[in-house]
Amino acid sequence: MAKLKPFKVNEKRIIHQLALALTAAEIESKVIKPKIEQETQKRYQHKGGYLDTYLQSDPAVKRVWKTLQKEIQKVRADYLAYAEKDHDNT
Repeated sequence: MAKLKPFKVNEKRIIHQLALALTAAEIESKVIKPKIEQETQKRYQHKGGYLDTYLQSDPAVKRVWKTLQKEIQKVRADYLAYAEKDHDNT
């Protein structure tokens, strides 16, 4: 097996920014949302919530987050098209 090359500085920065955004999203969904819903007995509003506030505070992370979300949608559509095509061929 070939030895993997280490990531370049810019690649590491993007990975770090993704980690920041994913961690903020996880904090919102697993800590903040349940706590607020328990205390208020109302649904948590994601729009304008913790993740949105965090992303507004760091435009570079916001840019990476939005790009990731678009890419996830594209990959899901590709997988769905592949699965439908595979299903039609059986």
